Amino acid sequence: MSAAIKANNFADLRAQLTNATDDVVKATEAYWAALPGVIAAKCRHLIDEEIEVRQAVAHDIETAHAALVADMAPPTRWEATR
Repeated sequence: MSAAIKANNFADLRAQLTNATDDVVKATEAYWAALPGVIAAKCRHLIDEEIEVRQAVAHDIETAHAALVADMAPPTRWEATR
């Protein structure tokens, strides 16, 4: 299991989340989910925002890839003739 991010302030947490792998983000999410208080709630909010951004980027990449493939496909079916 990956180590969770335990930052000293919100700016550090946000910066470290941006560069973290998905496994580290999941471990960090689990770590902060178990903690009570306002600071932990703010950290959970920042983690949720990072997860939403990653999901949106992944969706945009998949959509763009499908559109690119569709644009590159020839408009008609090509068949070999002898």
